[in-house]
Amino acid sequence: MVALRSSVVALFFLLGACDVGEVPPGSGGGPGGGPDGGTGGTQAQTFDSVIKPLVTRCTSCHGTTQAPNLGSYSVLDAKYRTPPGASNILVTKGDATNGTHEGIQYFSASEKTTIANWIDGK
Repeated sequence: MVALRSSVVALFFLLGACDVGEVPPGSGGGPGGGPDGGTGGTQAQTFDSVIKPLVTRCTSCHGTTQAPNLGSYSVLDAKYRTPPGASNILVTKGDATNGTHEGIQYFSASEKTTIANWIDGK
């Protein structure tokens, strides 16, 4: 009985310590955050170098207040950065309208692959 009680107390303290140093989602460290999880600094850097050039034709509408705001990685809502990339709305939006969105040519197959890979952290 003493061993059981000691084990329960130890488990309580161990589990209670799990939130010490907890990192909010999308800010680094593990799945859903950080370079090893696909959405931290690495994804922000590739947004500027790979994704932003692809979305320049979109930012006349989606560069300030109209969702999705494609002006920068930091203002892009998490739902637009959430895997799986192949089914993310950023990739699939133009599918229903024969490759256009509001009269503007949407992404090519190659651009969709690039965006899906970025979303998936590849």
